[in-house]
Amino acid sequence: MKNINDAISKLEYDFLRTDKHLGNNIIFLCFGGSHAYGTNDANSDIDIRGCAFNQKSDLIGLSSFEQFTDNKTIIYSFNKLINLLINCNPNAVELLGCKPEHYIVNSVGQEMISNRKMFLSRKVVNSFGGYANKQLKRLQNAVAKDNNKKTKKILNKYAQNLTRLYLMAIDIFEKEEIITYRENDLPLLLSIRNGKYINEDGTYQSEFFDLINEFERRLDYAKETSGLPVNPDYKKIEEFVMHVNKKVVVG
Repeated sequence: MKNINDAISKLEYDFLRTDKHLGNNIIFLCFGGSHAYGTNDANSDIDIRGCAFNQKSDLIGLSSFEQFTDNKTIIYSFNKLINLLINCNPNAVELLGCKPEHYIVNSVGQEMISNRKMFLSRKVVNSFGGYANKQLKRLQNAVAKDNNKKTKKILNKYAQNLTRLYLMAIDIFEKEEIITYRENDLPLLLSIRNGKYINEDGTYQSEFFDLINEFERRLDYAKETSGLPVNPDYKKIEEFVMHVNKKVVVG
């Protein structure tokens, strides 16, 4: 699926147009998961991600809205997404680095995407590192209980995601940029998904962990030499949030 408009035009996505929190409140929509990374195949699910305005009653009244979830779709409220981005949450950060054709976006969404560097900071170390460590521990302890294709497929997905997290984190430190679509890394990522490094018993070959150790070395070096600030640009973010939410409240 190359264009998100084609994906959401289907009847099953009518909730994007009819739900009270979505519809005209949507700031942007994009692909998530494998379609966002470029690792999808013919059998891949379509994941939709996005952001929607908090409504006036959410901001100065008694209602609240944090996110909308429906199967493979997650739409964050504006305020929740901002907080996730401030903490460099990987699931949030990747939403600002998709390919242009993977977006449906209004002017506020475009402003957020264009100014995405205001969210980047050395918090990436703990956020991306924490996610990566969880994936790594799963693999280090993984011996398939049975030699079935499904189990190995799940393990390969963990391995692929671990690798992608390291590569994204390295890009953020080295280039100070969010690159969600991993075009240059697809041969490596797809080889991992297709089982290049997994043994018959479900454990992983030493070559895979050598690869991960090399990524860790590169990340450590990038952390030492990067110009990323310790914290995100709180002042610029606050001004942006106040500007957006003021328009919601006063019109």
